[in-house]
Amino acid sequence: MSKALKKLIVDELIADYKDKRNLIVANFKGINAHQSNVLRSDLSEKDIKVKVVKNSLASIAFKEIGISGLGQMIDAQSVIASSDDDPVVLAKTLKKCSKEISEFKIIGGWVDGELMSFDNISTLASIPSREVVLTQILFAIQAPLVRITNVFNATASSLCRVLYAIKEKKSDV
Repeated sequence: MSKALKKLIVDELIADYKDKRNLIVANFKGINAHQSNVLRSDLSEKDIKVKVVKNSLASIAFKEIGISGLGQMIDAQSVIASSDDDPVVLAKTLKKCSKEISEFKIIGGWVDGELMSFDNISTLASIPSREVVLTQILFAIQAPLVRITNVFNATASSLCRVLYAIKEKKSDV
């Protein structure tokens, strides 16, 4: 590969990853074409972009971007998964893929400006998604209000039953 071509590839990698908030590096060695196609389609459904990279060129690009630690994680045949959306979704999706395809192994990543190891990515993947957390917060806020409403309804309905009983007693006399 000529130096000019290598320079073009490095420039393309810099352009692709310079503004990305979430990048995860995974080992791609030993994955067959069918598994690769299934993996790519699963990830593209969640708006996760995947690119197989040449290790030395990716390391140069990450060094120029200012995240050389990520470049040092790259070994063997590597793939870079990137997303600007929820990093938990990215981590969960890749962890699920690594369970389904034994050869696909997460190495580490760059999430919201922090270099993360495999253990950090696994921890991130165990966190509930943003939607689940928002739903839990909503129910936590709503629960006391529901209880107060039930108390008022119970008091009003008890008063109505007492008044109805008094009316029935007087009408019998």
